[in-house]
Amino acid sequence: MNPDLARLIELEKAEREIARLSEEVAALPKRVAAIEAKLADHKAAVEKAKADIKSNEATRRKLEAEIQSFQQKIIKYREQSSSVKTNDEYRALMHEIEFTEKQVSAAEDKILELMIALEAQEKALKAAEADLKVEAAEVEREKSEAHTRTAEDEKLLTQLGTKRNELRAQVSDSPLAHYDRVMRQRKSAIAEARIQKCLACFVMIRPQTWEDIKTNEQIVSCSSCGRIFYYDPANEPNAPLPEQPRKKSKAPAAKTETESETPEPTPAQ
Repeated sequence: MNPDLARLIELEKAEREIARLSEEVAALPKRVAAIEAKLADHKAAVEKAKADIKSNEATRRKLEAEIQSFQQKIIKYREQSSSVKTNDEYRALMHEIEFTEKQVSAAEDKILELMIALEAQEKALKAAEADLKVEAAEVEREKSEAHTRTAEDEKLLTQLGTKRNELRAQVSDSPLAHYDRVMRQRKSAIAEARIQKCLACFVMIRPQTWEDIKTNEQIVSCSSCGRIFYYDPANEPNAPLPEQPRKKSKAPAAKTETESETPEPTPAQ
């Protein structure tokens, strides 16, 4: 194969890998952000459980304060009952005491309900915190893998950059200039020629040019897209398959005495 052609093929492979790795490295911040987003639901579950417990405690404190206020009213009503002068006033005070006692009882029932709910809320918080801990460990593992992969990519990029520069320095000026021009226009500068076609733009190749391409000894470019051709005979549809070793035929087994032919008896005269 033409040395310049061989180097240009390797150069494009290196540049394609450089482009792929560069995109992968550039995508790291988005990748890390996507990994961290996995924690959002678990963090929200923990915060909700904490908020539920906090609300429960605040409601209980409010009810306890109301009970104290109701109890003070009951004491006040009882003190007033000893100084009333009419039955109507006494009955009115008893009615207020009964109504306030019902309010106390209702508040105590609500506190009991909140205490029962608190147990479930505390269990929910523990479960949410456990899930968050597991997910956080998984996220840290994925982030570590992402950073490790990026470090490996950056190392490969350095090596490939060196290889690219070495290859470019070894290619003749004219083929290299043509390669660069097509790369800028097409994003690829090398194309396989097969079944007398350019596999990049599918334009038919003239017979004489096709014969030149098949030798891989010249720099030949496509008349349509400008890409530089290479030819691999193994990819041709009618390429002969590798010859398989023939199996040796087995020799017929020797007949035993019992299997040997015996002459037919002669008919009696």
